[in-house]
Amino acid sequence: MPINTFTNEEIDLDSLPKYEEISLNKPHSDYWKIICINLFICLVIGGIAIGLALTFFTWVKPYAIVICFMYLLVIFFLFVIFWISFKKRGYAIRTRDVIYKSGIIAESTTIVPLNRIQHIELNEGIFSRMFKLGTLQIFTAGGQTGHLHIAGIPIEEAKSIRDLLLNKLESIQDTIVKQEL
Repeated sequence: MPINTFTNEEIDLDSLPKYEEISLNKPHSDYWKIICINLFICLVIGGIAIGLALTFFTWVKPYAIVICFMYLLVIFFLFVIFWISFKKRGYAIRTRDVIYKSGIIAESTTIVPLNRIQHIELNEGIFSRMFKLGTLQIFTAGGQTGHLHIAGIPIEEAKSIRDLLLNKLESIQDTIVKQEL
């Protein structure tokens, strides 16, 4: 008869590591410029659409001042929201996991254990290349919700992080293979 060794001890929550105390790396300051460029492009397209509507739809013309004021208000709030969001982002690479924090109203901290990472991509958009920045995409075994997109990392640092994580993943896989043998 097998001996039952199952235990279910209570964990002292005060003894758990505090991820909140970790110093997070912030996106590079040039990433704010990329956000502004992308936002500016979208706002110009929106402005052109509003201009065309004011030009070709006579029923809209009486509301031109209100529409323009509202559009300026939207521009202001978008820049404020994106600025706060930019300032709240942070990431950390630890020996066993990757931490990413973001969010304004609903702050989100995602901690991905290295053994859950399936693959890593390094992306550079057209504006990112101009500022020598990249985005690390970390894909996990947990599906879409566990994926991380860490943007605004200097490209050389992003390559180093990617290589470090790939090496750690290799050593984890080697350990798993050895345990199976």
